[in-house]
Amino acid sequence: MSSRTSRRGLLRGAAALASCLAIRPLTTARANQAETPASRSQGSQPRLGRNSLISVVTQNVSRDVNPRATTWCYITEVLRRAGLFFRQVSPDGLDAAARESNSLILLAGDLRLTASQRDVLTGFVKNGGALIGIAGTSGLDEVFGVRGTTRLAEGWVRVSAADHPITSGLRSSLHVFGGCTAIASSATPLATVESANHTAKGQALVENRFGLGTAILLAPDLLFSIVHIQQGHPVFQDARPDPAETAMTNEGILKAEDGLALDWQLDRQPMQPDNVPVFLEPVSDELREIILRSIFHLARQHGIVLPLLWYWPRGLKAVAHLSHDTDGNDPDKAKAMLECVNRCKVKSTWCTLFPGGYPKEFYRSLRDQQFEIALHYDSLAGDAKTSWSKENLVMQHEWLLKEAGLDHITSNKNHYTRWEGRLDFYRWCEEVGINSDQTRGPSKKGSIGFPLGGSQPYFPLDDEQETPRLMKILEVNMLTQDLVVVCPAEYGRPLLDSAARHHGVAHFLFHPAHIQKPSVADALAALIDYGRAQGLEWWTNAQIFEWETLRRTVQAEVESDVLDLRAPNGVKGAMLLFLSAAPAQIRVNQQAATGERRNVYGFEFNAVQVDLEGKTSVQFSG
Repeated sequence: MSSRTSRRGLLRGAAALASCLAIRPLTTARANQAETPASRSQGSQPRLGRNSLISVVTQNVSRDVNPRATTWCYITEVLRRAGLFFRQVSPDGLDAAARESNSLILLAGDLRLTASQRDVLTGFVKNGGALIGIAGTSGLDEVFGVRGTTRLAEGWVRVSAADHPITSGLRSSLHVFGGCTAIASSATPLATVESANHTAKGQALVENRFGLGTAILLAPDLLFSIVHIQQGHPVFQDARPDPAETAMTNEGILKAEDGLALDWQLDRQPMQPDNVPVFLEPVSDELREIILRSIFHLARQHGIVLPLLWYWPRGLKAVAHLSHDTDGNDPDKAKAMLECVNRCKVKSTWCTLFPGGYPKEFYRSLRDQQFEIALHYDSLAGDAKTSWSKENLVMQHEWLLKEAGLDHITSNKNHYTRWEGRLDFYRWCEEVGINSDQTRGPSKKGSIGFPLGGSQPYFPLDDEQETPRLMKILEVNMLTQDLVVVCPAEYGRPLLDSAARHHGVAHFLFHPAHIQKPSVADALAALIDYGRAQGLEWWTNAQIFEWETLRRTVQAEVESDVLDLRAPNGVKGAMLLFLSAAPAQIRVNQQAATGERRNVYGFEFNAVQVDLEGKTSVQFSG
């Protein structure tokens, strides 16, 4: 993946959070052999080539023109997290991008294109190219097969083509913010948008055959919607509570849920056995997947072999994560929790609360056994050292380093999910050197699940600056606190299933303070066993951060039918996937590799596991 447009634009450094799978497009002496729809019908074989790189068109658009435009650059984070290879180009680079035979171009936002740039894209699709537009048509109504659009403030996407590869199997409410709705002319509608009172507002997703090519319009602003759901509203007052009184958020404590962008009534569903509504389905994950499925669908349709680097090592479906907030800092309860997780053979993250902490020998035991010691920043008590301020975060961070004998603290979770403002806390963490946060999750039973985004770990977007940037801190959302104590133990499995279905992180919090209560230890052990039975491994938060940043240091080049990967720090157990309808032969460094077929979001891929070290060359023969 890449945010560079030059041939030598490789991103350097393991800590460069925007660098996942940098692409250096190469010119070659051989003509591109990618096939057109006509050549595919004559039996030509799909192969790797320059058209295996998605061209992502981004543009700086003033807030005065569109206040949501500062989030359109988040397409790079969506694609990097998915492991896709792409090159980022400006509208001025469209001529070169459109010359790639039968390739795929994605317009990230409702761009302000010139007449000549629109003509380039019109000819590109007409001659067999594939085009995706997000948040608007960028003036290409005819190409997308629509006859006008209407601005959208907020709505819910309702699937009308339940069997289509882009929309089949979606389960969430698909709550969207911004962008537009469209009136289809020649396009085939896939989904509509409804208002909160279920009034139809227009088409949301359409597909159009235009000449020899295909164009897909994702009319709502999916990029702004993802960022808005994840980062929410600024928190300066309590949110209005759930009308059903299952989540009384107006308790006078500012917290992450008070910035909730989702809807209490339309974005939740009842959870069994007690029928309490929760955010069971991750809306932002499915909005990401609509973008990914659109890419996969067009690539498959046009015979484009798309390579990607899988989310997790060794082909893991997803990972699970167990954290402990040490409220009370009771040594006996800490020992009981440690005995429990050791019996279950799980390594977990201990979020340690100021002041007090545990005896130094207990920290030593945690370190020796490879548990993670993290901070549990306290701004709940509200006294001089536990009020909301960067100064107190710095002080508590330094305290834990000294108390636990640490050189570095990777992770933090805020006590009681305390939060104020919007992005200030992330900036503080960047300054302090904390790499990952896991605060954003529920404090109430009725907000259990995915109230603040999905299961995908993500880097937040600082869209409040003149030039938006990805922040250098990985957010790992929390699903629930303390099965049995906060909610029935039966909640655990469906929550884990939701995260696994979307290949994300299933993060559960268990306080040592509750581990000796009846049935809690049994519920924890049963949840761990269930996760393993579903093919998940249990990781610490530090492991999640380390893998994700390591994965993003991989650099790549594509020339003809060879994919060259460079991993300066080595990536063991990486899994490469190649979108292809039929089994294929894969060679790694000239040696035949044993592959397997994998289905991802309903699309068939050829997959091969490989240890990336230095330069690795991969050939694909369809």
